[in-house]
Amino acid sequence: MRKWTRQDYQTMPWKNGGGSTTELAIFPGGASLDHFVWRLSTAEVSSNGPFSHFAQIDRTLAILSGDGLILHSDSEHSHGQSVFLKQDSLPHQFRGETPINAELLHGTVLDLNMMTRRDVCTHHMQRLEAGKHFIEANDAQQLLLFCAKGSARLTTGETLQDYDCCLFEEEHEHKGIRLNLQADEDSVLYLIRIQFLNMGDS
Repeated sequence: MRKWTRQDYQTMPWKNGGGSTTELAIFPGGASLDHFVWRLSTAEVSSNGPFSHFAQIDRTLAILSGDGLILHSDSEHSHGQSVFLKQDSLPHQFRGETPINAELLHGTVLDLNMMTRRDVCTHHMQRLEAGKHFIEANDAQQLLLFCAKGSARLTTGETLQDYDCCLFEEEHEHKGIRLNLQADEDSVLYLIRIQFLNMGDS
């Protein structure tokens, strides 16, 4: 297991001045935006505007704070529909090539953003609240666990505090990953399963 805390993160302003991004974790470590396999980050969105174009990237977005966002898209896949995202919404997955304009509902929003390279791996983001959780990710080679609010404890004794992020990796091929955790009252965590493609070809 690898763990990151607030002291490990780096925040970078957007080129268009519409917000800033904080990188939580990236794989492989030290990879650039052009060469990552996956990347988990938060973004502070302070103005309306278009999302960046990421070719061959699948993305998932969740709202951590603020009133929320409306995602407007006119792509052939969305049929011109808009998506409303708030803190209690399910994470929203979309393609990095999709032209999307983000509209703030009321003021600045902080979001969580997972990106994976489509020809290498897939991902699934799940929101967890207070209580006991037994995670059985049989098809995953990696798991990310991000504590967005509150705290949680693993049965192994590890504790996650506000904004801690942990990476768990499959120890034996085709055995998956299992976690047992207790999330404290009013806590919110995000679990991201990462499955690499063509694992059986080696």
